[in-house]
Parts: sequence; C-alpha cells; structure tokens
Amino acid sequence: MTRRGKITQLGEDRGGAAALEFAIVAPVFFALLFGVVQLGILFQAQSGLRNSVEDAARYATTWPKPSTSAIQTRITNNRFGLIPANIGTPSIVFSSGASPNYVTISMTYNISVNYVLGTQNITLSESRKAFTVS
Repeated sequence: MTRRGKITQLGEDRGGAAALEFAIVAPVFFALLFGVVQLGILFQAQSGLRNSVEDAARYATTWPKPSTSAIQTRITNNRFGLIPANIGTPSIVFSSGASPNYVTISMTYNISVNYVLGTQNITLSESRKAFTVS
C-alpha cells in the first residue's frame, strides 16, 4: 500500500470520533455544570439571609416590643443554611421620636464562590423595615 493510500484510509476511518467529540465538549460541559452548582449555592445563601432578616422583622413587630438583644438572638437561632462564621453583625435600629414607629434590620453575609479559574468573595446584604408598636 502506498503512502497516499494510508492517508486516505486514515481519513475514512470513523473509529474514535465519539471519544474525540467528547474530549472537545466535556470541559465546557463540566465548567457549565460547576457554574450552575456554584450559582445554586449563592442563591441558597441569599435565600437564607433574606429568611433570617424577614423573620427578625416579623419578630420585632410583636407585643411586648422585643429588645435588640432578643432580636439578635432570634436571627442567630433562625439562620437557615448560613454558616455562622460568615454572618456579619446584624444592625437593628429603632426609630426615635418618629411617627409611626419602625425598626430597620440589616445584615450581611460573606460567601466564597469558586469559579473554574479562581475564587471570588461576595458580600450579600439584606435590609427590612417593619412598623412596630410603641
């Protein structure tokens, strides 16, 4: 068989085509899959932060009016899916002399998102205002 015949035969050979296609597509597919998982972790953290702040705002509207330390305890006890070390100190501010009375509750959460090419630290924040009794 001549050299030209071997090249032609090699060009017509379809064996291993699926493996080659998989090798080309697999890195992109796994990078997208990893990104979706990281995005899910980010959404869970945002949801947990929102849940904690909303629960504290609802608790602040009860009678008798809870103290700042009681609201902070409520936040730390109801931290759905949040890592305690990453939670920033909650800010609880009651209005003074304003009518109607209200409380503003703010909180931050630091999360580390692992991208394929590196890690990024993201700070999530949530704030709620609720009207309170005198």
